[in-house]
Amino acid sequence: MSMPTPTTAPTAIRPGFRDEAVRQARKMASDVLDECRRSGCEAATDRADDVLLVVSELVTNACRHAGGADTVRVGWQEGELMVEVEDASDTMPQEPAAEAKGEAGGYGCQLVAALADRWGATPRRGSGPGTQPFSGKTVYAGFALA
Repeated sequence: MSMPTPTTAPTAIRPGFRDEAVRQARKMASDVLDECRRSGCEAATDRADDVLLVVSELVTNACRHAGGADTVRVGWQEGELMVEVEDASDTMPQEPAAEAKGEAGGYGCQLVAALADRWGATPRRGSGPGTQPFSGKTVYAGFALA
C-alpha cells in the first residue's frame, strides 16, 4: 500500500525580532508537522525535534547576524518538508574558524548540516513594491519525510 503524497502550500510569516520570531517560526513548523502526521506521514513524528531545532537555529541566526528574519516559510511537498528563512544580509552562512567557536556559538552550520537532509543558501535580488531594490539571501533546510 503506498503512502499518500500530501502537499501543503508553504506557510509564511514575517516574524521580525528574535524571541517572538523564533516562537512564531517554531509554531508554524509544528503546525505543518501536525498536518503531515494527520495525513499519515509517520516520519513527521520522528523528524519533529530535528525540524524544530533547525528552524530555531536559522531564525536565530537571521536575527543575530542580519537584523531579523524578513520571511520564514515552511511547506511540505513530495515527501520533503522545506524550511526557508529570508533575511536582508548578503553574507552567506559559513562555518567559523575553530578559534571563533565557543560558549556564545559558532556551531550552527554543523548543527544544521547534521540534522537536515540538505541545506544551503541562495542570494536574492530584485525589486519590491514601488521598484525598491532589495537584496539578501534565503537559507533553506530540507527534511525527507517519506
